[in-house]
Amino acid sequence: MGNRKAVRGYDPVQIYNSTSFNASGKVEYASIFCSDDNYSVQRDETWTASSRGVCLVTQISATVKTPSGNIQAEPYTSSGTSYSRFAIIQVGVNKFQVTRITSAKRRK
Repeated sequence: MGNRKAVRGYDPVQIYNSTSFNASGKVEYASIFCSDDNYSVQRDETWTASSRGVCLVTQISATVKTPSGNIQAEPYTSSGTSYSRFAIIQVGVNKFQVTRITSAKRRK
């Protein structure tokens, strides 16, 4: 009917694990109509959600599995964002956080 375009939604969430350790966590979305995603990502790898639709991200948590034990990273939190690219980074000794990626360039 007419010139309506199908609603595509947002890009699937991607989480790059820049640490030297494996990690897992949860991506939480704003609407009760959106299912949260549990994820697991190896070191230096990227996890990509299978789909997302029009769901806004409110929180991404991460547990980093280190030789010292499992360490909770500081989560990424938002009132609801359409951003899709995030990273788990190490910010100190046994201190990690989930952050939004703002540049497409990766250090080598």
